[in-house]
Amino acid sequence: MKNRTGRSVQLIIALVFLFSSFVAAPVTAASYAVNYNVNGVLAIQENVPCLYTSDGRAFKLIMSLDKARKLDGKTVKVQGKVAKSDELETMKVKKITEISPKEFEVPEVEHEAYQRPAKMVSEAKGVFKVANVRWNIHQDPSTKDLKAIHTWETVTINPEKLLRTYMIVKPFAPKFLAAHTLLAFTFAPGGAVAGNGEETETIVLTIEAYKKIGQTYGLLKTMKKEFDIVWILATLRNYAGLNVNFNADSDTALDVYPINFTNDQAKALLKETIRQACVSRQGEYYHTIRNNCTNNVVILLNSALPKERQVKLWAIPSFIYNPKATMPLSVIKTLKKKEILSDKAATINRETFDKYVNGATAKSAEK
Repeated sequence: MKNRTGRSVQLIIALVFLFSSFVAAPVTAASYAVNYNVNGVLAIQENVPCLYTSDGRAFKLIMSLDKARKLDGKTVKVQGKVAKSDELETMKVKKITEISPKEFEVPEVEHEAYQRPAKMVSEAKGVFKVANVRWNIHQDPSTKDLKAIHTWETVTINPEKLLRTYMIVKPFAPKFLAAHTLLAFTFAPGGAVAGNGEETETIVLTIEAYKKIGQTYGLLKTMKKEFDIVWILATLRNYAGLNVNFNADSDTALDVYPINFTNDQAKALLKETIRQACVSRQGEYYHTIRNNCTNNVVILLNSALPKERQVKLWAIPSFIYNPKATMPLSVIKTLKKKEILSDKAATINRETFDKYVNGATAKSAEK
């Protein structure tokens, strides 16, 4: 009976998920997909309302100029939408209210220990130095329960040392619909070096719902502006270790697909991935359909592709988001059809972990 109930719940979630992909509220002009809730000071520049935040961001606001004039120089809270994760300059305002100047700076909220947004330290002569890269992983010695402790490093990444790029997919229930999608980059020696001198062969990007302490993830919850979004850079041994060896669930497999990019395309993808991972996303909401792990991977892939090979994000602009750009299984089929992805090259699980992690994934995939 429990299994039937579980399957029924999964089916209901799946149906809601599918229905929601066809009911994005229409907006005028450009397509706006990503929800924001952000504080700042409104200032009118050359008849354009602009919002300036405490962490140095600036947004051009699409709103009534008359209303903006009444709020010129005021501290405000803006609820609105931007086009997509790599187009944050313009925000279509849904609601704007004046708030106290004391609320200009948004207080930091404690999140789960395994989640930290990457931060750019420097980009010079084509080499990146990035802080908050999740590095090593080990068992917490203070408990007998399965509990991971992570180390974090500042890492120097050299795109000239890039070898291969991959998409990794972690299916979870309901598996005919849901999965977590991430990018992986493998390097020659010296390509990704931590401040302590340690090297890693593989860096991954994982885009997740940013969980406050005590929050639990759910497909339906991510449609309700309950989670911010976080872009995390990590080593493969850390990410795979967490999701395979420290995962008490049954969903522990990671499927690896090579990306068929030229060397120049692969380097362009890596550079854009690092830059976007280090963008401040305070106030940006994760959304199951329009701002998730998968459609943002598609956006990154599109950035390195000519227009004729890109995946369309909207089936009907401003109204229906393209399932082939956001639903993991459909995305994989689409990318394989476009010959952007090759067939699955490896599956990382508890049985194959030692074989594929720490440098063996690329060698195995190329055989």
